[in-house]
Amino acid sequence: SMDGVHYNDYSAVLTVFTAENQELFWMRKISGNAPQDQAQTGQRGRKKSGKINGKTEEALELRAEEVRPGSVSLSWSAPLEAVRYNIYRAEESGEYRFLKTTGRTDWTDESAEGKRTYFYKVKYTCDGTRYRDFPAPLEVKTPAGPFFIRNCGRLYEKGAESQAENRPLPIHFAKGLLPFSVISFDVFDTLLLRPFSSPSDIFILVGERLDIMDFCEIRKKAEEDARRENALLRGNREVTLSDIYRFVAEETGIDPQKGAETELLTELSLCRANPYMLEVFRLLREKGKTLVALSDMYLPKEDMERLLASCGYRGFSDILVSCDYNCSKRNGGLYELLLGRYGDPGGIVHVGDNRVSDMEEAQKKGIAVRWYKSVHEAGEEFRAKNMSHLAGSAYRGIVNEKLHNGIARYSPYYEVGYVYTGLYVMGFCQWLYRRAKEEGITKILFLAREGDLYKKVFDQMHPDMDTEYVLWSRIPVVKTIVKKNRHPYLLQLVHHKANALYKSRVGTLFERIGIAPLKEYLSQYRIRPEEYLTPENENAVRKLLIDHWDLVCACYEADQAAVKAYLTRKIGAAGRAAVVDVGWSGNNVLQVKYLAEQVYQMDCRISCFLAAARNVNDTYMAAMMQKREVEVYLFSNLYNKGLHDEHQAGNRKLNSFFFEILTQSCTPTFLGFDGEGGFLYDIPEVENYEHNREIHRGTLDFVRDYTERFRDFPYMMDISGHDAYMPFQYFANNLSWISKYFGGYLFGRDLFATQEKAVMESVSQVMKKAGIWEEGS
Repeated sequence: SMDGVHYNDYSAVLTVFTAENQELFWMRKISGNAPQDQAQTGQRGRKKSGKINGKTEEALELRAEEVRPGSVSLSWSAPLEAVRYNIYRAEESGEYRFLKTTGRTDWTDESAEGKRTYFYKVKYTCDGTRYRDFPAPLEVKTPAGPFFIRNCGRLYEKGAESQAENRPLPIHFAKGLLPFSVISFDVFDTLLLRPFSSPSDIFILVGERLDIMDFCEIRKKAEEDARRENALLRGNREVTLSDIYRFVAEETGIDPQKGAETELLTELSLCRANPYMLEVFRLLREKGKTLVALSDMYLPKEDMERLLASCGYRGFSDILVSCDYNCSKRNGGLYELLLGRYGDPGGIVHVGDNRVSDMEEAQKKGIAVRWYKSVHEAGEEFRAKNMSHLAGSAYRGIVNEKLHNGIARYSPYYEVGYVYTGLYVMGFCQWLYRRAKEEGITKILFLAREGDLYKKVFDQMHPDMDTEYVLWSRIPVVKTIVKKNRHPYLLQLVHHKANALYKSRVGTLFERIGIAPLKEYLSQYRIRPEEYLTPENENAVRKLLIDHWDLVCACYEADQAAVKAYLTRKIGAAGRAAVVDVGWSGNNVLQVKYLAEQVYQMDCRISCFLAAARNVNDTYMAAMMQKREVEVYLFSNLYNKGLHDEHQAGNRKLNSFFFEILTQSCTPTFLGFDGEGGFLYDIPEVENYEHNREIHRGTLDFVRDYTERFRDFPYMMDISGHDAYMPFQYFANNLSWISKYFGGYLFGRDLFATQEKAVMESVSQVMKKAGIWEEGS
């Protein structure tokens, strides 16, 4: 076709014979017994010697470097002059599916599942157009772990992940560029960063603005169609955004100008300057260097200039874009243009992230290069898996950008907040806000101690909602409901104390929990005040309390008055309030509801919310959950039950313990009120407070960065419970890292300090008791 409409036939017909059995064909070919007609149908340019670009076919080996449940790490030898590789995978009796295009000679398949047989093959190209197969596919059998979880991988073992790349400071990077008079920069993933781990995911948000379903795939196909047409008509594959939207309009019927403008506005809304490169740019500009932007892109110069300026890059001497000149970095044309304008290649250096278009092609033209590893390539191996596509891409994009741009290094505890806590707390607070609006709730009560961080994040996200931080814990709860249900009291203060590792003397226990008047009855039950509470005398202590239950209730009348005054003050004039806790059984939130609505008869209706619910048995919360008396965000026995079961079974049932570490406050556990209405506290774990503050700071920074970035797309703050849990699950699968950085965390193990000496227990001790402590950690 000469005009893209009318087509003429070629004057000759090409006949090709294909081999019915590829393996048999190559065996015959190697042995010299291939049928003559098939032997002559080889691809033009194939060397009959069996060598490919200087390497024999046998030397082109595809290897599996590491095979684990959940991942297969591949590597392969590189044919000379190969620029790109396509990776494919098939299962038994299945067809090959495309997985990845890369310029590297290694890649890890994180989508592999355990106890499967896979076949991998690699194709390579030396010119970016024609691809050839490696000689043989690779068969891989993945093992099955005892508890196979797809969401597994490693944390950076040496400390903070932000130190992993060990990038030089921006000033040192800039000093390395000073000997050159002209510095050119790649744009996307070098100067500018999109908030997605996959750049094309920005098209999903464009499609939402245009109200077109499946727009991302439509947009990608339109670009390929436009490039294919230009290759036929003009001999190159460079296109403009207008060219692309001509094909989008043909497929969807939208106004192409409106579509192109919507995409540009979306880029302007979401793109941010790479803070590392912005500082490098500023330093070089101050030195009077000639600065040029070089990009293989469909946005013309005026749009690129607008985009760069909106992110703080002003002062470029030139902006060279492939669509303006019908040539690219990848084919070397833009570098020739750069040399034509600025002369001697010895005075030019190019900075970019792509190994082929930014490094190899520039070097072929004699231009010096400086590689900047992209933030997504640097962070990919450390990110949580098994997340939904859009939220997962946004989460990975924000985290990779923060930790791997090189502008700053953070502490491991800050990163625990930013990477593994931030998404869950942000998603929980957004979910709470929506539920509050739907139910007409005007005040939210966050219960201690996890509620401290929840409140900080909620107030940062939604300052329009009234909130309170409420000191609360299971111990004062059981004291205030003794008239309603004695079971929690007997369970917490008798059974658990009798079976605790650290024993309490009966007389001291009675004094500390506020029932000292009952000590006079101990002798009647053959109990001495100085003896320890143990399983052997537990039943005798229980009988004493049950026989004198009216006196037990009378001992807590002062507590009832103090709690009523406290809750009245916290709830205030709110007619609808929510009570929020981390988990797990719902006792705390339900008891606030019971006291406020039934005991104290407050004019306020209470709704109860938990981050997650964990059952001590299958029947414990069955009716409450079924009636929706308590609503949960992450999981329960009714909602996301698969996560609930994995959480319960994992790490010898210590996952809830690890989960609470992420949101610990810098205050001791609240134990109730003294005789004058003052607060009573447990042993303060002051050794943890500095790290807790770092976790809080990281969490708040993640929420700020994420919400600011997607401020024009508020639906991006709606994170599913499944997605919110995945970063923690990934974190909890790295026990050696937890042992190293949290093993020294201390916790008071004796509520009410009922022993003569305060008892503290470390995370490492808890892990050793559970049998998940790796010796030598």
